Amino acid sequence: MNRPSSDYAPANSTDVVLHLAALTRELSQATAALVAADRDATLKRHAADLAEARAYLAAGGTIPERERIADDNTEKSEQDARLAETLARGLKAQIRALEIRIDVGRTYGATVRAELKTLAYSEAP
Repeated sequence: MNRPSSDYAPANSTDVVLHLAALTRELSQATAALVAADRDATLKRHAADLAEARAYLAAGGTIPERERIADDNTEKSEQDARLAETLARGLKAQIRALEIRIDVGRTYGATVRAELKTLAYSEAP
């Protein structure tokens, strides 16, 4: 993925627009990845919960013993669900960061336009 550098400062309004377009594409890709990751996490969480319930019902002994047996027998599916949920949370954080970068870019663009207007400069030929 071609990411704009986080310390990149566009020099003119055209650069600002190009930079914002790149960030918007990155946001779109991250959003699509989040949808897929959230679906995966939901399916894995359901599978882990179902496996634990089945293991609990199949186990013998007291309630605490059955819970411990069910936990032991479903450790892998629980781990898979937690990892999938962690990935989804990470993508949400990435999306929030991209949204902030886009807001900063908009502010920067407005500042560039205001400075150019003050200088009576036009980028148009």
